[in-house]
Amino acid sequence: MTSRRWQPPASVADVLEAAMRRLGLDRRYREHELWAIWPAVVGSQIARHACPRSLHRGRLVVHVTDPVWLHQLSMMRHRLVGALNAKLSEPAVREMVLRIGEVPAPASEAAQTPAAGRESRADPADVARVETLLEPLGDAPFRDTLRRLILRASTSQKGKNPR
Repeated sequence: MTSRRWQPPASVADVLEAAMRRLGLDRRYREHELWAIWPAVVGSQIARHACPRSLHRGRLVVHVTDPVWLHQLSMMRHRLVGALNAKLSEPAVREMVLRIGEVPAPASEAAQTPAAGRESRADPADVARVETLLEPLGDAPFRDTLRRLILRASTSQKGKNPR
């Protein structure tokens, strides 16, 4: 019978790190750090209009809301790749591919509801009229802003001129 030498207990972090390295998952984990750092690196305005969708072998696919943002970010692509790699623990982004696609609203923006409070005071008939008016715009980027502006104007006019 062989005797084992006593070893001090290892921390869970060290054990997980060794297991991830042995399974080849450490690189993938570091690559996906960029989802967490994306808003801080690109800024809140860009984060509202662009979000990373996938990263495979150094190729980062980013969805943007419309062609204007596609063009703008294509001009900034090399700077963004450099800034992302500088913040990551190990450079993971080789190139950035931009595509028009769905961009979810940032969590901080979704939590804000001042516009919803004003819309709840709007007359449902006014809301339906505004929706009909804006229908030809489809899913234009400024449609929601225009909708809120028209509804705000209609509720403020009703407050000034009671019928």
